[in-house]
Amino acid sequence: MNSYNELYNAIKKLIDSKEISSYQINKDTGVSYGNINAMRRGERSIENLTLKNAKTLYEYQKHLEENTAPPGE
Repeated sequence: MNSYNELYNAIKKLIDSKEISSYQINKDTGVSYGNINAMRRGERSIENLTLKNAKTLYEYQKHLEENTAPPGE
């Protein structure tokens, strides 16, 4: 998988997640609540994120995955 697809899929997984609120993502990352909600409503695309916000959301999703993996993984 190329880097773009990895980045896109990680952010999409975060945005589509029902387990974490837009507020919590905003609080933990600093990415605006409005941008997160607009992506969740389909009014803004992941492709239109700034590189800074894309990097922040990608790293946040990876952090969540690492810290919620079942024991032994």
